[in-house]
Amino acid sequence: MDQNTQLIKSIILTLKNELVVVPNAAVAEIISVQGVQQVDDSPGWMLGKARWRGVEVPVVSYEAAGGEDAQSVNLNTQVAVMYAANESDDRPYPYIGLAMHGVPHVSTFSREQIRVDEQASSDHPMVAHKVRVNGAAAGILDIDAIEDMLQQAAV
Repeated sequence: MDQNTQLIKSIILTLKNELVVVPNAAVAEIISVQGVQQVDDSPGWMLGKARWRGVEVPVVSYEAAGGEDAQSVNLNTQVAVMYAANESDDRPYPYIGLAMHGVPHVSTFSREQIRVDEQASSDHPMVAHKVRVNGAAAGILDIDAIEDMLQQAAV
């Protein structure tokens, strides 16, 4: 491999029916949730809030945001705790939790291995782009969009 090739370290999150790619640097930790407190009058994609390292973290459902049923949260539920991109007074969460179904995979890709999938529609509110990673269909998670959703929901 050419020494000038830029490598991108990523985490592939397995969701119910899709794979989502997140930059490794965006993920603080993968945890098993012990308890998620529901939030009154929250949208269906908002599963609740969990405590992680003394901080309140909103836990969201990728599937429910895309129009499917939200997964139930139990002691086996894994959550990718991600750094919020734009912490400010109107965006009070330093972290965002994304509920997962499977085991995440850490992978390193070159730019040539990740291609925008021109034939796939990216109408999911949490996806920046649909891509092919080594030929497999995946979405690039849009953390800014999740923050906007949380702000608009005022949770």
